[in-house]
Amino acid sequence: MSFFEAPRFPDEVSAWMQGGEEFLTDIVMVNSGSEQRNAIWSVPLRRYSLSNGMRTIANAQATKAFFRAVGGKANGFRVKDVLDYTVALTEGVMGTTGFGTGMPTFQLYKNYVSGSVTSQGAIKKPVAGTFVPYRGGVQANLGSGAGQWAVDTTTGIVTVVADASSAASNISTGNNTSVTLAANMALTAGKLLYLNGFTGANSASVNGIAHTINSVTGNGPYVFTLATNTLGQTITVGTGNGYKYPQVTETLTWTGQFDIPVRFDVDWLQIGLDAGGLLNWAQANLVELRNP
Repeated sequence: MSFFEAPRFPDEVSAWMQGGEEFLTDIVMVNSGSEQRNAIWSVPLRRYSLSNGMRTIANAQATKAFFRAVGGKANGFRVKDVLDYTVALTEGVMGTTGFGTGMPTFQLYKNYVSGSVTSQGAIKKPVAGTFVPYRGGVQANLGSGAGQWAVDTTTGIVTVVADASSAASNISTGNNTSVTLAANMALTAGKLLYLNGFTGANSASVNGIAHTINSVTGNGPYVFTLATNTLGQTITVGTGNGYKYPQVTETLTWTGQFDIPVRFDVDWLQIGLDAGGLLNWAQANLVELRNP
């Protein structure tokens, strides 16, 4: 199955659709009358009925044209839920925690808060041109410069450019891995150093990972002793570099808009006029896609 990023399902129809979150729960009633409940889904799926959106001939025609374009059930597409399409600064977090991880990429999430309970939903279809990142409560810039952000509107994955990077001249394996870099990038013990570009049979032990720093010594070059055990492994410098990305003390939040990834639940769209000339059609729903 493919996914159509454009066009979005007609807004003039989706504005009137009805639906929302659906859970799946098994309930068994025992002889005493008590219930045993088993939540099959920890994260809900959204489901929408289009019946209420068929208000005019133009609505029906737009829906029929879109149905043909996406091939019924065959392809996914975007739809705007008018009751849930915005993310406020108090709701949007990058990653599940909303804090830096020393890594360059994060999935967008929205927090749904009810009293003391917070439920999270992954945002996989942000609307282009609406994403605004915040780092430490301060609006950050979009772009390709140091510390700037970019968003993939097809996945909801955001990427930050490293604040700084430094080439490695040596790596020593052991109970605590040591990496020698030309600059210290304002990193100290307890912070995270991201490594990439190293070679050797066991390079996966260090590449693409944010490592906790035990200590930094030297005055250029600098030796970073890491809390990463590579004892007995073969790792060479190659084109290795160290990078500084947002740290665990930094909040990462965002605002913007998003669409819901869905598909039709029917391959036969039954729609027409009744004897009184009013629109009449069989039930058709939109079903959210977990992996669009």
